[in-house]
Amino acid sequence: MHTGKVLISIVLLCLLILSTAFYTIRLLEKDSQKLETIIDKIEASTQNGDWEEVENLLSALETEWHKAEKAWAVLLDHVEIDNIDTSIMRASKFIESRNVPMAISEIAVLKQYIKHIPEKESFSLKNVF
Repeated sequence: MHTGKVLISIVLLCLLILSTAFYTIRLLEKDSQKLETIIDKIEASTQNGDWEEVENLLSALETEWHKAEKAWAVLLDHVEIDNIDTSIMRASKFIESRNVPMAISEIAVLKQYIKHIPEKESFSLKNVF
């Protein structure tokens, strides 16, 4: 009698853990895709020298990042979040000074930080071993 209750409890707990893990991965992927889309637009506008558009997009990026950061802070190592914050700040200053090569370089670093998160947190053999 107790064996059935224990087994059901274990199965339910496992289902809860797995569903939470899948939700977390989906959340990270969705947020990172939003951020990557904005970053790609920033990169293109920077290369074209459309500084007004770049500043608008940078503002949109910061808004989206602050939304995502709240959830990510619970799920991720804070070093990752600090790296993204630092990279956004550097890119912002390079854009403000109209330094195209440095802005493009920092945007590429920022894009890599954002892409890296879902890859790092996903289920894969590489992450298990």
